Amino acid sequence: MLLEPNTMRNVRDQYKTEKERFDEKYFDMGCYMRTKEEYYNLVLENRSLATDPQVTKCPCPNPLCDWHSKCKECVALHRYHNDHVPVCLQPIISDKITALAATVEMLTVKKEPTPIEYRHYVKERDKQAEGK
Repeated sequence: MLLEPNTMRNVRDQYKTEKERFDEKYFDMGCYMRTKEEYYNLVLENRSLATDPQVTKCPCPNPLCDWHSKCKECVALHRYHNDHVPVCLQPIISDKITALAATVEMLTVKKEPTPIEYRHYVKERDKQAEGK
């Protein structure tokens, strides 16, 4: 008698150790330790990506920001003030938090951005300061 493929999988799964099930679960989630060779290849890929202007261009949607296209300074200031993350990183984190919140039947709400008028006000004040 031949067993259906799914039945064979169920039989095989019964004999897995707890560690094998744990390792498989976290491997599927992307939570596994890379080999040295995988890590080396990732570093080579990242070096190549870091030279690509399409990858390194500033994705900030606010060209009036004083730190637009100055990503290193922007991230450093956000780390220093520790009140929120740069706008360019928010979608990445928001997607993960939204998915996590959904697992406990919660919702996430996006905070209102700083009004564009505030950016214009900074520019006006800077011009006034230059005139003095």
